[in-house]
Amino acid sequence: MTVVWIVKAVKKWCEEHGDLDCYDEASRRFGRWIHSASYGSCFELSERVEKYLGPRGDPIVLLKFFCGAIETELEYDEQTYRLLKDALRHLAETSEETIIRSHAKALIELITVAESLKSGIMCSG
Repeated sequence: MTVVWIVKAVKKWCEEHGDLDCYDEASRRFGRWIHSASYGSCFELSERVEKYLGPRGDPIVLLKFFCGAIETELEYDEQTYRLLKDALRHLAETSEETIIRSHAKALIELITVAESLKSGIMCSG
C-alpha cells in the first residue's frame, strides 16, 4: 500500500492536456509534481517531522500532508510549506536511513513546485 502526493495545479493541467500521456510532459514543464511512499515510510516521515517541528507544527496540517489512508488536500500556504520544507530538509541531512532521506528530498522538490505554482498538495492512500 502506498501514499501519493500530487501538486493540485499540475494534476489539473494533466486533466486539461490528456491525462494518459501527461506524466512525462508535466515532469519536464514543472519538475517533481508527484511522489509516492509506502505507508510505513509515510508514518515514519510524519513522526519525525512532528518531532522536529514540535509546537511550531500544526497537527491538522501534518495530518493532511501525511494523510495515510484518506484523501486530503493541503491548501497553498507559504508558512506551512516553509515549515514542512525546513523539517524535511533536516531529515534529508540527518537521517541515517537512506529511504527517509530520499523521500524527504523528493517531498522538498514537490513542495517547491507547489510553491512556485501557488498550488495546494493532494495526498491520498
